[in-house]
Amino acid sequence: MKNRLFLITLTTIVSFGCQHATKTPSSVKQQNQQENTKLAIISINDVYRIAGIDNGQTGGLARVRALREQIENNYEHVLFLHAGDFLHPSFISKQDNGLAMIKTMNMLDGAPNHFDSNMLITWGNHEFDKGRQRHVPLMNNILAQSEFIWLDSNITWSQNGEHTIHADNMKSHVILQYGKTKVGVFSFTTDMVHPEYVAQFDDFKNTAEKFVPMLRDQGADFVIGLTHHWLQDDLAMMALPKAYRPDIIFGGHEHYAQTEQVNGNWVLKADADAASAIVAEVNFSNQGTQVIPQVIQLDKDFPQDYKTLELTKQLSKDNDKKYCQNSGLAEDCLTEVLGFTKNRLIAEETEIRRFETNLGNTLADAVLTEFKSCDADIVMLNSGSIRLNQNIPAGSDITIKHLEEMFPYPSDLRLIEFNANLLPTILSHAISAWTANGHWLQIAGFAFIHNPDDQTVEHIHLKGHQELTDMGNQKIRAVVPYYLISNNTDHDGYTMINESMEVSCNKSGAEVKKLFSALLRSLPQGLDAYRDYRICNTIKDTCLE
Repeated sequence: MKNRLFLITLTTIVSFGCQHATKTPSSVKQQNQQENTKLAIISINDVYRIAGIDNGQTGGLARVRALREQIENNYEHVLFLHAGDFLHPSFISKQDNGLAMIKTMNMLDGAPNHFDSNMLITWGNHEFDKGRQRHVPLMNNILAQSEFIWLDSNITWSQNGEHTIHADNMKSHVILQYGKTKVGVFSFTTDMVHPEYVAQFDDFKNTAEKFVPMLRDQGADFVIGLTHHWLQDDLAMMALPKAYRPDIIFGGHEHYAQTEQVNGNWVLKADADAASAIVAEVNFSNQGTQVIPQVIQLDKDFPQDYKTLELTKQLSKDNDKKYCQNSGLAEDCLTEVLGFTKNRLIAEETEIRRFETNLGNTLADAVLTEFKSCDADIVMLNSGSIRLNQNIPAGSDITIKHLEEMFPYPSDLRLIEFNANLLPTILSHAISAWTANGHWLQIAGFAFIHNPDDQTVEHIHLKGHQELTDMGNQKIRAVVPYYLISNNTDHDGYTMINESMEVSCNKSGAEVKKLFSALLRSLPQGLDAYRDYRICNTIKDTCLE
């Protein structure tokens, strides 16, 4: 069976995209196994769905458990890492605040009700979706039910007596013994979300400068950074002076697999929702340390652990039933059909977070139609708010559950007004850190050419107008999710727009989910979604200037 036999020796290196995984320096000599300590490290990140995506055909924690079991059958020493983002947001977490995820993660060692000292996780920004002081008891309950170690190296918790985040299984750092080798691990969590119960996040430089020397002084032969922040910050951490940089970084946040090297050291990230996992074999010997990483695809051909699979099915079934009961509806309410799609709807994250897609166009067009009475010119929806993360096949029914999974957050819309000359700045941020980031925009009412190679936006045209450069100081009215302008968020990086730009409109407060539901119900002949090249990508499209 595919992917079954790679585990005995990790000698075949997986490549993808423009990145290529290779061995660390070839001068490292292979020792026989008696003289070596071999450690296999498994890492996943940004796993929101216990059952995976594509109707369970890709990813999911049952495949992760099967992978870990295979690794453990072939290696004496195995370390399992999760680089953050798992409690939220998902359809299940809206009902149980992340408990189903914790119950499933507790199964990843194959022994529920057993503490797993070889499983380490760090906090991601979505662990803080429940970020009010009143959520502290809930968060402490989550920590108490976790049968693994949480790392909080760069987090200082607010001290509020009984209402302080705390747990015996939360550490600032750990040192683990594998054979004669000591492995130290510290963490880093982005400060893009700042919950009320966190006093401070240290930056990555100060965190590395504190923990790397500390771990080495405590005897660590090999130091791991377990991080949840942007790749450019991981690379910058690895570019610090040698005394302060870890030997390897396992990270998360971007949602797509990445293998990079800086100063000969690896920075490794897997695909979201366990569509892939990183497996790195680390060989320790008197001749030095050799790291051989792979990206392992956890697709439909990869086996699933039966017990974990049965657990995820039962948890999902119980959650669906609970949702319907709490809504005062029939137990099968989520299966209600709203409409069907004639074409395949593109919602998979690596597509909807970097390209124009037919689903993105459909949603943005529905919003523009709703706000036309308020003279809206354009719509800009951050793709991170559209979280189905799987495509809907042509001819498929679209159900209430599809929409609940697609929009885990309130999609409150607002109308803002700004000078036309600000739009290029907004779009420059939209394409920044391309690809697969949630601040990528799905749009309506205008068009532009995106050149990823040059990292530029060109030929911006508003429908009914000449090119933007000919508009002078004209005003643009744009519909955006409230999240992008709220005084209480990071605006997804769109700091150039804010609440002061909001203008009155009786449609403000409308939600994308409800607009899409109404659209589907109005189309008995089915949804005919399409691309019209409003975002022309010079890599994949023929763009006419």
